[in-house]
Amino acid sequence: MAIVIGSNFGYTVIAAVGITLQCFATAMGVNGARKKYNVKFPDNGGGRYSDKLSDEDWVAFNNIKRTSDNYLEQVGMVLVALVLAGLYQPKLAASFGATYMLGRFVYARGYVAGGADRRIYGAPVMGISFLAMVITAGYNAVITTILA
Repeated sequence: MAIVIGSNFGYTVIAAVGITLQCFATAMGVNGARKKYNVKFPDNGGGRYSDKLSDEDWVAFNNIKRTSDNYLEQVGMVLVALVLAGLYQPKLAASFGATYMLGRFVYARGYVAGGADRRIYGAPVMGISFLAMVITAGYNAVITTILA
């Protein structure tokens, strides 16, 4: 069976664009934190500039930085899973993408406001959404190829 990209794939594209923009906004948050805490490049929170911060400011900067780093660590595989799932079930994949974005928002807000312990509220939502994208893509690939 051939995969035909229909007009509903636009929903998947919208979700992918949303995730990309959210990731970009998270990175811009790090730029704002660099200015606020005077942490210049190439310092990533453990160098000479950040050594001059108070403990409280160092933790605040690094919480913001880790939120962005974590997004960058995951965004590639999330977008691949989203697009692959969207080739088969675009609206379902887009709903998983939107749910992932919601989880990512809650994760980031919790991490920035209360440290690593508070990220737990968004992490399960992100994880389940990502897993749902992978399962949707994998299941449909097997159904349309191996079991066809």
